[in-house]
Amino acid sequence: RLSVIAPAFGVGISTLADLATPDVKIVLAHASVPAGRYALQILALMDESSAYGPGFSAAVLDNIVSYETNVRQVLAKVALGEADAGIVYHTDVSAAHTEQVRMIPIPDDLNVIAIYPIAVLEDARNLPAADAFVAFVLSAEGQAILQRHGFGAVLVHVRHNYRHPLAGEGPAHLCADSSGPPVMIATFPF
Repeated sequence: RLSVIAPAFGVGISTLADLATPDVKIVLAHASVPAGRYALQILALMDESSAYGPGFSAAVLDNIVSYETNVRQVLAKVALGEADAGIVYHTDVSAAHTEQVRMIPIPDDLNVIAIYPIAVLEDARNLPAADAFVAFVLSAEGQAILQRHGFGAVLVHVRHNYRHPLAGEGPAHLCADSSGPPVMIATFPF
């Protein structure tokens, strides 16, 4: 889940619509990193929304003053007042940052939810340790830790015949023979 951030003290940005105001200084992660791609997807969704409309993303993109190589750099520039706003992962704004930046939530229907799969590989070198790690992450204790850090509830999927997303088109899959046991994929949205 991503959020817009703005300096904690200032009058600049208070709503998502303010991102399109001329001369607002916005920093995004570069499109070569996931957060940058997600930010662009959010802006495209805003173009399709009746609340913002066509041309919204173009107005926002006209306000970009820099593209950073990672979300922490976006957060730092906004926290230092070098930018009026940025788009970051909700989980990157820790309690330590709340004195420096404030978050402006992006509604779920416009947001992009990052999903992190976890699975035990069939040929893992230490299968018992891999099983134990996945079991811990999926346990109540592991889920509580993830939720304290802003991650959503785990979604468990059991699938056959998975293949990796880089293997070609279609749904993202992890390798498993369809004749073998199913592969459990747990995803962690945030």
